[in-house]
Amino acid sequence: MGRVVEKEVSLIRSLSVKFAVIVLIIFNTAEAWGERWKYYGANENGGYFYDTESLTWPQENIVMVLVQSAYTEKGISHWVREGGKEFQNLSYSLVWCELNCVEKSIRNLRIAFYSKGKEIFYPIGNDEWQLFVPDSMSEVLCKQVCK
Repeated sequence: MGRVVEKEVSLIRSLSVKFAVIVLIIFNTAEAWGERWKYYGANENGGYFYDTESLTWPQENIVMVLVQSAYTEKGISHWVREGGKEFQNLSYSLVWCELNCVEKSIRNLRIAFYSKGKEIFYPIGNDEWQLFVPDSMSEVLCKQVCK
């Protein structure tokens, strides 16, 4: 990992899970972050960003991208219900995913969750394509990166 990436990962790890704080930090440090991490939306579960420098096109109409999800308390509660007590200290996740821009589907290649203590836990992969749920964050991401 390059020095710049390490600094950005450290910055991401230090973000609060409360969305309002995340947005303020992002907008207040936009110059320091440059244009690399781009905010693309939020819902009750958290705020979502993608790494503009990670965008690659391994095939026509398929884009690979690194996504960061910074969770709210509601988002953490969801993961605790779905995954168990180990998610109680969840802060954010990094997801390598592929988007099929024509078929409107997503495939998560690798998901790593990070605790508030900066520990990585529960790394998972998934090689199955799933269609976007209408108005989901995956659909919003697709509209951003498949231009």
